[in-house]
Amino acid sequence: MSEDKDSAIKARRGMTTLGQSIGRVTSPAMRRRGFAEAAIITNWPAIVGRPLCEHTQPSRIVFPRGERLGGTLHLLVSGAFAPDVQHLAPQIIERINGHFGYGAIARIELHHGRIDGPDHSPAEDTPAPEPPAEVKAAIGKVADEGLATALDRLARAREAAESRPPRARRLRPGERRRPV
Repeated sequence: MSEDKDSAIKARRGMTTLGQSIGRVTSPAMRRRGFAEAAIITNWPAIVGRPLCEHTQPSRIVFPRGERLGGTLHLLVSGAFAPDVQHLAPQIIERINGHFGYGAIARIELHHGRIDGPDHSPAEDTPAPEPPAEVKAAIGKVADEGLATALDRLARAREAAESRPPRARRLRPGERRRPV
């Protein structure tokens, strides 16, 4: 019965892109972290602007019990940028609430932490490494030129990701690194 329901839904909707499905897929995980609206994470650069989004990252939202108004946004802030963010807190709250159209956030709590963002190192300006020969041969057999180009970019990105050293795990608010 479940398969009939799934096939009926697929037949009615047709194929969907990942961008159309991402909200439905990530919503349960976001709700567990206090993000009733995942848009605060996905639209963070648009909400606060580029200078702030490079030094801040939403960590979680805590609402009063049974409410979805007047929440506390826990915000990771990099280094010495915290006083600036503290000063701009009323404007940040206003932008967030304006984005959602209701008073979702009443206050901001700052936590120092490393911000995971785009790495603007000069190494990323170098061309991506070539994929293995067997991957290139398989891509060469693809008749559709657009698909072949996309597969080539994907293979190069995978090679580049595998050649990078792994990133350190981000600490949660209040967590400290253990000595090795």
